[in-house]
Amino acid sequence: MSSDTSQPIDPTSATTTPDLLSGMDYSSCVGLYPKPGCGTKPVLSGDRGGNMQIAVFGILIAGMAFIGFRIARSVISRDRERDKAAGIKP
Repeated sequence: MSSDTSQPIDPTSATTTPDLLSGMDYSSCVGLYPKPGCGTKPVLSGDRGGNMQIAVFGILIAGMAFIGFRIARSVISRDRERDKAAGIKP
């Protein structure tokens, strides 16, 4: 007695792969740099161009602005100290 209850795989059933380029020719998208319209839209927040990538970019810009602000403030403070020591400004 055989207890095999699995069904055989139908060799005529077609499997499809998703079309990531929405009908565009794949050979026109091959190159060193990504061409416009050849990518896929972000689905998850971590995908290229997704919300997390935009948030990281914003945090980097805010950090660079903060560093620039601190440098400018310390340079102005240093110049005031030098001017006060030289007697140029009261």
